[in-house]
Amino acid sequence: MRTIALFIPLALSACALTATQTPQALQSLPAGAYQLEKPHGSLTFRVKHLGLSYYTARFADFDATLDFDPKAPAASHVKAIINPLSVRTDNAADPGWDKRLGQDMMRGADFPQIVFTSTAIETTGPFTGKVTGDLTLAGATRPVTLDVTYNGAMASAALYAGRPAVGFSARGTLKRSDFGLTRYADFVGDEVEFIIEAEFTRH
Repeated sequence: MRTIALFIPLALSACALTATQTPQALQSLPAGAYQLEKPHGSLTFRVKHLGLSYYTARFADFDATLDFDPKAPAASHVKAIINPLSVRTDNAADPGWDKRLGQDMMRGADFPQIVFTSTAIETTGPFTGKVTGDLTLAGATRPVTLDVTYNGAMASAALYAGRPAVGFSARGTLKRSDFGLTRYADFVGDEVEFIIEAEFTRH
């Protein structure tokens, strides 16, 4: 019995450090401006290579803000800014490849920012939604839709000095040709899939 009595507060403490994935937890968060916690965010993308496999890369430098109203998600707003020259492939055989990929394939030298600004948010389920927005890439702006999953929320996250926190995953696709990015078309596919993981805290 003594062992059980000791275990209960430890279990409760562990729960307090873990986000809760419920609509109630999400709606309990305060509305306001939320900032991406960069160490706990990732932005990767993949594209078919020679029709044989998916070539995967990531961006090392990006930021995002979320004007969040948990009681009225459709009124929320997301903006993200990505440095196209921060692409990383971990290609040890060719140390200069990342730079060429950012400059040539993404035209990052001419257009130093990729910007996504949401225009509409739709709730599709208790934990899912769609975020549509304008993506500006290589000087062209096109609509893109993200499929978003709400992962959990914390009213007071100890890791973030007691600030409210919320986490999402998102996926989407775009066509390189829609943005005039046709370089390497002979061996790199046109459709790009991107995968986002993000934790936001209120400041």
